[in-house]
Amino acid sequence: MLPILYQSHDLVIYSYPLLMGIAWGVAYQIYFNTPVIVTHFKSSQFLFWGLFIASWIGAKILFYWTSSHDQNLLSQISFWTGGGLVFYGGFLASLMFLFFYKMIFREFSWERLNPLLPALAIGHGIGRIGCFLAGCCYGRPTKMIWGVFLHGHFRHPTQLLEAVGLLGLGYFLLKLKDQTSSLLLAFYFIIYSFLRMFIEALRGDEIRGSWMGYSPSQWISITLILVGVGLLFLNKSNRLKSP
Repeated sequence: MLPILYQSHDLVIYSYPLLMGIAWGVAYQIYFNTPVIVTHFKSSQFLFWGLFIASWIGAKILFYWTSSHDQNLLSQISFWTGGGLVFYGGFLASLMFLFFYKMIFREFSWERLNPLLPALAIGHGIGRIGCFLAGCCYGRPTKMIWGVFLHGHFRHPTQLLEAVGLLGLGYFLLKLKDQTSSLLLAFYFIIYSFLRMFIEALRGDEIRGSWMGYSPSQWISITLILVGVGLLFLNKSNRLKSP
């Protein structure tokens, strides 16, 4: 655990916000280095930063809903600018933003999501390294060889396991960037959701509670797996209908 990377009389560099910034920077470079995005640069800028704002708000709201009962928290600037983010909240808010974006920009092609998905996975993976350094999202105690000493116990390094899985997913999606957006979205939904369910089973920070034995993130994962399977069938059906 290394929450502070550097500290002097005039400067303190915290690992979590630094890695979050790097994550968004890398995602930006991946997304805007794609030819189809360069040809729609202005609208893609609006899309990227709109997703950034929507995901930040959504991640904060789901964190508040699942972790806190402080009614005054939402009115505190430190809450909105500091730590405390739930990925799935940001992801679901981003899907809502995409829906309204499509209503505004009717010429928007879903194929422009193709470079966005690997950018999301890789950026998310880098962000999880920040979680590891900050000591949040930690795992249950374990005696396995990969155990990392954190919060008084050797624990599953859930943050690093998820980071490795996400970076692998991002690389996989980059290789498939010429496929249809529905296929890439299906792969993202299914692969990440199974990864997240596995990670949730190893996590030891149970502050978000559970329902019928599953965490909120696991329930969302189950839903996304079903949606992903539906997208696979839709993609196959469209391929059979095409000449």
